[in-house]
Amino acid sequence: MSWKKNKQDYYSSKKPIVFGHRGSPTYKTENTIDSFKKALDQKVDGLELDVRTTKDKKVVIFHDSSLLRLAGIKKRIRDLPYNDLKLIKIKNNQRIPLLKEIKPLLSKVKVLNIEIKSDSLFRGFGAVRPVLKFIEENSIENKCIVSCFNPLVLLKIKFKKPEIILGYLYNKNVPFHSWHNFVWINRVKPDNLHIHFSLLNSWVVSWARKKNLKINSYTINNKKTYSSAKVDGVFTDNIEYIK
Repeated sequence: MSWKKNKQDYYSSKKPIVFGHRGSPTYKTENTIDSFKKALDQKVDGLELDVRTTKDKKVVIFHDSSLLRLAGIKKRIRDLPYNDLKLIKIKNNQRIPLLKEIKPLLSKVKVLNIEIKSDSLFRGFGAVRPVLKFIEENSIENKCIVSCFNPLVLLKIKFKKPEIILGYLYNKNVPFHSWHNFVWINRVKPDNLHIHFSLLNSWVVSWARKKNLKINSYTINNKKTYSSAKVDGVFTDNIEYIK
């Protein structure tokens, strides 16, 4: 049985749309304003970014749970207040932006994908309310996808604001045919399936189409895979090789 019909008119019937995965990380430090601007310069269709909450509940754009990879510091984002975090320089002398700093770029992009990071089944909920507020204040309900690996976070969003477009992120380390997967997808009833390209096959595509799900695949970084993928959108680090 299928569920609600998608209203996502930014997709193309001719070829998959291209999301800049954390902006344009091949050229600029991932998830920074410079990275998003570079992606737009490369004529990307959509931007993808990750959000986390700080100790004082500020929503920042950052992928990892800790600062170790990008700043060489063994501290977690959730353990630091934003006033401390904003003073820390990450790779290439960049800083970690707040979600609201992406606002000036919203009019220049067809679609924005906000991934709420969740390190366990019981984390990630703190970002839900401020992310929904950001979407509402900027009137981007029809051009914003909220995705997460945690189905409970997606269910909370659906309960609070059912019109929000949801992307169910599927972990490539778990077999797609697992009962866990089908139970949660059928419970959440998302609009999009976000799946690693290595898991794509004709059965998965057919199943998703029967559920009226749009398929966005990550992370596709070469033209050959892009051209052969039977999906609606791709997340890429190498925009210029795809576009």
